[in-house]
Amino acid sequence: MNKLVASYIAGFFDGDGSARLQLQPRQNSKLGFRIRTIVSFAQKTGHENGLFWIKEKLGIGYIYNRNDSMTELKIEGFESVGKILSELKPYVHFKKKQVDLILKALKILKENPNDILRIAKISDEISGVNYVTTKKRYTAKFVKKFIERHTPVTT
Repeated sequence: MNKLVASYIAGFFDGDGSARLQLQPRQNSKLGFRIRTIVSFAQKTGHENGLFWIKEKLGIGYIYNRNDSMTELKIEGFESVGKILSELKPYVHFKKKQVDLILKALKILKENPNDILRIAKISDEISGVNYVTTKKRYTAKFVKKFIERHTPVTT
């Protein structure tokens, strides 16, 4: 992606985008949780043409209409999110902290995919700097208690 396109998309991301790291309980997961990384861009439904342009330039993602009169371009997955955030990082201004934290979490997941508590702490930190975060249920405190309950005691 050329610098002009990357800087434009980064500006759009700063204003109408978000970067999230989510943990969701999963019984069939070795760690008890599914970890999701998400980058999204949103516009009022009816004004979403820019989202199609961004999707074309990034070459990934899906666009859907939400129930709140907004349309969202969503990109998920460790590799895709890492690639996009790395390309946009030099041009992101307002959400640089979120970008840095997600890239840090992706590095941890690559080096030690079982470090779920560390990932949960980073997820909490991202929520703390995001502009709008609903009350999180699966916090680092929740994950820590889950681990304590599900770790066998050895003598």
